[in-house]
Amino acid sequence: MSRGNQAVGISHVPSASLMKRSRWLEHLSLGLCGALALAFAIMVPPLQISDEHGHFIRAYVISRGEFVARGTPELPEPVAAFLMGHPEAAERVKRYTAREILGDLPARAATGAGRRTILSNAAGHHPYLAWAVVGSATYFPLVYLPASLGILTARILHLSPLAMMYAARIFNVLIFVAALAVSFRLAPRYRCVMTAVALMPMTLHQAGGISADPVTIALSFVGLSLVLHAREHPVGRRFVVLVAVLFVIWGLSKSSVWSLPLLLLIPGSAFRNRGARLAYIAAVALCMVGALAIWNGIDSANVAAFRADRLTHGIDVSANVRMAAAHSLIFAGQLLDLARATWLLQVGQLVGAYGWTRFTLPPWVGLEYLLLAMVVAATEPSAKLFRGWERGVLLLVSVGGAALVYVALFVTDGVLCAADPGRLCFASAGVQGRYFVPMCLTGLVALRQSRINVPSAVLLGFVTGVGTLHAFAALALIRTVFYV
Repeated sequence: MSRGNQAVGISHVPSASLMKRSRWLEHLSLGLCGALALAFAIMVPPLQISDEHGHFIRAYVISRGEFVARGTPELPEPVAAFLMGHPEAAERVKRYTAREILGDLPARAATGAGRRTILSNAAGHHPYLAWAVVGSATYFPLVYLPASLGILTARILHLSPLAMMYAARIFNVLIFVAALAVSFRLAPRYRCVMTAVALMPMTLHQAGGISADPVTIALSFVGLSLVLHAREHPVGRRFVVLVAVLFVIWGLSKSSVWSLPLLLLIPGSAFRNRGARLAYIAAVALCMVGALAIWNGIDSANVAAFRADRLTHGIDVSANVRMAAAHSLIFAGQLLDLARATWLLQVGQLVGAYGWTRFTLPPWVGLEYLLLAMVVAATEPSAKLFRGWERGVLLLVSVGGAALVYVALFVTDGVLCAADPGRLCFASAGVQGRYFVPMCLTGLVALRQSRINVPSAVLLGFVTGVGTLHAFAALALIRTVFYV
């Protein structure tokens, strides 16, 4: 451990042996992140991640070339039977065996002529299926591209629906590992804090499932790493154009416009003058908002279907928007009250809530891991310290992103509380800790300081070991809950 005031822009050159050890640990941590994400993809039973039935359907129809959903999907009989054969939150009604699951791998091919609509809750085990199908149809198709490629590969090979699902999960793991590898290369001095976030059981759980989250999380790693690279290294015009393109794509992924202020961290030296820098940020902002507006226009039929479906559950999205706009201070107060009342739950879920977010490790485990991540983020050595306003930008992105999650969920899932008609309650599972994974990295990076630093190799080895232990504990819990 070293103490001292490190000047902005000054870095210590490590020895060749230390650099070799650091690279070895980097490869080890990257390999463990991939192996553990794959373990989650295999260990979690079929379709037992939140709304995975609906996400699988969306990825499947994209694999057929249907990038904009067209109403209620029609699927081959084997695919429909596979979906109906696995209840939502299955741990409530059954326990699996490995032999039972693997027995479906060589099942009949899913390309038969028989087709039927699968939106059925006749047995009472799929109450959220229609909800998930309608909701996933509003997401930009890019977030399902890896999963769709996996399903397409399995379809070409005439594999079973179960094989399709595992192929989709594995392709999501591959994109997660690829994004992490790129981020390590772009911002090597932030590998430790990235590893801490990547090894969070919740991150691994989502990376190994089928949803819009794996791609969104991957983009959050790469997007922040691009900005950090530009902040610490000379970059040219092509690089800032690449950043702009990535941010537009990032913004389309679950409406992640909260990431926009990160562009302020790109130094003025990357542009001709101050005016060019401001014009660049304004242009990217316009493109991000414009791309979202264009997608919502293209997908307007599904957006309308989403609103109509919410009405059947007593949720009036338009009325919620009007209420939030007309009573913004009251609305903000309700959000703060909710955040204060549920912060411990959200911390536990952020670190890890499994299956349909119905079971977790003890709350103290979540607090302990979050504290570990904060210590790692604060003590990792830095080449260029953050100025006060830069920390403010990072915290703005992290806190602002979390606030937007609360706003969006209140608007789309909020109803008037029966006990207090003047307040909004959730008609769904509400805000879940997994939603905060993409923006937590920026908040952790903001904690970096120079008074107390731990050598990067030591820190990386420590966080990799502790993170791996937490992941094994989560896998053991999943094994206990889901399997005989």
